[in-house]
Amino acid sequence: MSKIENILKLEDEIKIIEAIGEIIWQKKEETEDFSSLTDEEKVFVFVDLFEGAMGEGGFQFFFSSEAGDFAEEVITSYKEIKAFKTAELISKALSLFPVKAYSSDVEKRIEFIEKADENIISGWEDLDELFFEDETEEDIVTLIVDYIKANENQFGA
Repeated sequence: MSKIENILKLEDEIKIIEAIGEIIWQKKEETEDFSSLTDEEKVFVFVDLFEGAMGEGGFQFFFSSEAGDFAEEVITSYKEIKAFKTAELISKALSLFPVKAYSSDVEKRIEFIEKADENIISGWEDLDELFFEDETEEDIVTLIVDYIKANENQFGA
């Protein structure tokens, strides 16, 4: 029985995510980028990055951090786990950047955010509220665990 199979036998979904996350992040540390990860593991990582950033300070923090470098991948990852409402919320937050103002370079985003008008900042704050209010609507923990189970052979390989 593989390590992943044993982890997926755990009753507590949070413990499953923590154990899988530990394996994936150790594997990721072997390279400077995500090239050592399977596509399915990358989905896990992008969801994890976004959830962590939101917990630290919402959309403004997400876009001001390196996690924001992967906004498009984050949106795709939420769609992959079938969290379509959350993907739409992230898309709305991204769309508050004027055309060509969003950059995958964190320094350029920070420059823009420091000068951003109140409409953009308050738009993100409104979306933060929706994200945290609607958490129960889409159970991301269950969705990511279901995704791992459906793609079990792609994790920890």
